[in-house]
Amino acid sequence: MNAGTGRLLLALSAAGPRLTEEAIRRFGVGGARVVVAVCAGLLVRDGVLIARGAPRRLRTFPATLLWLETLAAAGAVATTMPLALGAGDDEDAGPEDEGRGPDRLRRAAVSTLFGLHTARFRIYLQPDQGLREDA
Repeated sequence: MNAGTGRLLLALSAAGPRLTEEAIRRFGVGGARVVVAVCAGLLVRDGVLIARGAPRRLRTFPATLLWLETLAAAGAVATTMPLALGAGDDEDAGPEDEGRGPDRLRRAAVSTLFGLHTARFRIYLQPDQGLREDA
């Protein structure tokens, strides 16, 4: 991957929490479905990396980030799924309802996912890509 593409993807990853909130705010259930799809895509990709033995080839810190990102992706999918299924789509809900427990948990899970993903992707963009020296 060339450096420009890597920087663009890194910036998009860092902007992930804000982009997901904007998608949900603007597009409601449809936006929540896109967020679930993105988070599920990261979950599947992380699961495949783990199944193929990536943690054994990575240094300790990047391997730990991979496991944590996988858990965060599962949490982000689980906490966003109710919105994607239309739960909480109450027309009487006003701005004062934003920030309730489930909404804060969803935001925290998505933010954690993208924070971990950004950190891991930044390591991937380094020349050694976080690999062990003996790998």
